[in-house]
Amino acid sequence: MYKTTFGQLAVIVLCQLLMLTTSFSVSANETGESNQATVDHYCESPKSLPSQHSVIDLEFESNLERIKASGELKVLLHKKSNGCSISRKEKELIEQFSLDNNLNPLWVYVDEEWNLLPSLMKGKGDIIAGQHNKIDAGSKRVEYTYTWAKAAYKVVHRADNSRIQREKDLVGRQIAAYKNSDIWQKLEELAETLPGLVLVEIPPSMPYEQTMQKVKSGEYDLVVADSLFLDNYLPSNKELAANFAISSVNNMAWAVDTDATDLKISLNEYLNQQHLTHNLVTTEFDDFSGIKDRGILRVITSSNPSHYYLNNGKLYGFEYELLNHFAEQHRLRVDVIVANSQNEMFQLLREGKGDVIAASLPMNLMMKDTRYKYSKAYNYSNPMIVGRTAEQAIVDIRDLSGRRITLPSDSPYWDYMLQLQENGAEFELVMADNGVNMEGTLLMVALGMYDLTVIGYHQYKDGFSKDIGLEYKFNLSEPVSHRWAVRENDKQLLRALDSYIENEYRGEHYNILHARYFERSLIPKSGDYNTTRLTALSPYDNHIQKYASQYAFDWRLITALMFQESQFNPAALSHKGAEGLMQLIPETADFMGVSLNESRNPETSINAGVRYLNYIRDQFEDTLLLEDRIWFTLASYNAGPGRVKKARDIAEEMGLDRNRWFDNVEVAMMKMAQPFNRDGEQIRLCRCGETVVYVREIRTRYFNYVRLTESLQLASLSRYRKPNSLQVRYGRS
Repeated sequence: MYKTTFGQLAVIVLCQLLMLTTSFSVSANETGESNQATVDHYCESPKSLPSQHSVIDLEFESNLERIKASGELKVLLHKKSNGCSISRKEKELIEQFSLDNNLNPLWVYVDEEWNLLPSLMKGKGDIIAGQHNKIDAGSKRVEYTYTWAKAAYKVVHRADNSRIQREKDLVGRQIAAYKNSDIWQKLEELAETLPGLVLVEIPPSMPYEQTMQKVKSGEYDLVVADSLFLDNYLPSNKELAANFAISSVNNMAWAVDTDATDLKISLNEYLNQQHLTHNLVTTEFDDFSGIKDRGILRVITSSNPSHYYLNNGKLYGFEYELLNHFAEQHRLRVDVIVANSQNEMFQLLREGKGDVIAASLPMNLMMKDTRYKYSKAYNYSNPMIVGRTAEQAIVDIRDLSGRRITLPSDSPYWDYMLQLQENGAEFELVMADNGVNMEGTLLMVALGMYDLTVIGYHQYKDGFSKDIGLEYKFNLSEPVSHRWAVRENDKQLLRALDSYIENEYRGEHYNILHARYFERSLIPKSGDYNTTRLTALSPYDNHIQKYASQYAFDWRLITALMFQESQFNPAALSHKGAEGLMQLIPETADFMGVSLNESRNPETSINAGVRYLNYIRDQFEDTLLLEDRIWFTLASYNAGPGRVKKARDIAEEMGLDRNRWFDNVEVAMMKMAQPFNRDGEQIRLCRCGETVVYVREIRTRYFNYVRLTESLQLASLSRYRKPNSLQVRYGRS
């Protein structure tokens, strides 16, 4: 087996650093300056600034050309007195579209809602945003993009109060709302027909979050709020609930001039590609019973060989595989939230963005914090000083005097090393350059760019340090226990984790995993640095990116689907006759104009598979939520469009939402998979249970791919921003 020499590895690392340096540039929006006035975490009224560009009166072939020439995307908004002109999610979507097209979003306000359409027709804006209802529905003067969200007004009440499930439940209650909201007129009508219903006007300048506090305190009995706000707010505010939608559900879409066909196409392509990547990290504070209800365990960790990494499309890591085994026992899937520092891990846990931290945390060496509880020990390792082989020996802590010890930001040993300094040890403690993880730190030590570092003995045993010319110099302590961290109130989850550790620690599965990662290292020796720098998801990234871009898909979604279909094996052949990377059956290959021999060619298979996905996606109505359109498309790729159509009809008959996949149409698919008796014969409409698993598996892998690629890209970019002070106090806040 080919093995990279240390010299070759050093050249690879330095070349990568050089390429990153020369390719990185900071735009004006990345300097940390902001011109937005934030009202709360849900909605905003971004500042309206004068245009910085003027376009000479030239003839442009398209509206999009004109917009790009101006350098600005003019977004029309209805100015609302409570500062809630646009949701945070919608604003971020528009800003990302603008960034992708080298545009600055220019927020243009109109005082009256009726004036939005005339302003668009007069060219004062390019798109209309922030609207629940379609402007002048049926008008031939405007067209709408794909639906990027669905929204309704809901009635908010205290969770310990009687539930509001229908209009009649409002009898004798007090309900507060904004007078200038779309729902006010309906509330006035209800106040006239429902006995004892009292309607209260919320002051126009009061933001949503303040109204929620008034419900909690009892100052308001009920409040009507936008579901886009509530979707973000309620998961972290369990004292409140909102089960009843008092308005119809509206499709959220952007309006453009009928003549701006190219702009509409560009917006739709962007939404198809990018919409799923927004708000990947949800806010949930559920204990284990709630986690089991949602079916997903969210694991917070960092990207390094002993925690979590990707190789040839497959996810690895001792921490990841151990918790994945725990999740499988409870019929859960694992979503991984990648953090770039220990501080960030605990912040994500506090904010409800994850359920458990799994990152070799040495609890006994860390600062005590009552906000977190730790599991039983699942591993033991002693922290050790590591340095270059040829250098002088370090006998005890006194030999560290005058030396510089560098730790990456995600190191679990910050608290311990800071404590040693406070106790009189005279070494210098510094943070590695931004974006340099454990592997990178070890390489920097080997290259002589850093002096010394600290790792656990379990990490030293994997052989990487020895391969690049490092050796262990000195044990800083006896072996310490590694434990998982959860929030202090998640007692059910803690008990479940403890029970798993009691049953599995030093058992067969545990021992096999431990040996693979720390005794007979699973990590490829020829690419250790690239393992967590993530140069590729698959061997076919170039082809995937080419055709995904051509047909407006996120290339990481196509990669996740391809792994599910063939595990990147171009010669894969199923029992149904499906062949190649995208597992095209003969009928589909013929429909796409591809012979079976050609379907074994990687590029041809990817091209045909993505084209077929695009064909399926176009069969679904534009009014579907974009994310559900994607899930229906994936289900159809697996089971066939006809079966998905039938499942949607059955879902409607069952009282479920025919337009939502998860927990709705997928339930109908499961029903179709159940055998029934016909004339004494057991009949099954389809093996559609496979399709339900298929979609969920792809979604989980896709989200993990996205989080992993985006976190590592951010880490790489941050390396060339202003570095932190060398002397860093790195405790948790």
